Amino acid sequence: MNNPADLVTPKLIQYCSRFPFIAICGFTKTGKITIARKLAQELQRDLIISDNYSLEVYGDQTLEAFMGAIEKKLAANTPVIAEGILCFRMLRKGIQLRTLFPDLVIKTECDEPTIRHFYKKDGEVHKVDKALAFNKGLTKIWNDYQQLLTATPGIKKPEYLELNTSLLRYGL
Repeated sequence: MNNPADLVTPKLIQYCSRFPFIAICGFTKTGKITIARKLAQELQRDLIISDNYSLEVYGDQTLEAFMGAIEKKLAANTPVIAEGILCFRMLRKGIQLRTLFPDLVIKTECDEPTIRHFYKKDGEVHKVDKALAFNKGLTKIWNDYQQLLTATPGIKKPEYLELNTSLLRYGL
């Protein structure tokens, strides 16, 4: 098994089927979109991809546009999977605004050598140092979210799953 989609097993699909709103977050190049696409296909769910909400198009309203798309689906009782690095900010902002609470958070975990490998494989080795620094910022946002989750009374706490997509996990 050397593809993150292989982590989307029948057992995972069955487990996820009971959650109307699933958020998939993780560092860059950790298999989020691969896992999200396979899970959305298997569950026949709408998928909202954070990469579709770029700064170039949405400017300083990027997060609001992403969250708005999710809220629109949920208001129509449409089960949805939201994917991407914006999910970190969405999780934190959802608690701050008390508006958007996923039923399940899936977080991809991946070691640095694997991240470097995929930047090299994708011909983007020049981006790796910036991405690793960016990932440190995502860690801070995740930690803020965890603190808010613990410190904010009366909010719905999600189920949590961690999927390790490191190449060493696969024995490669």
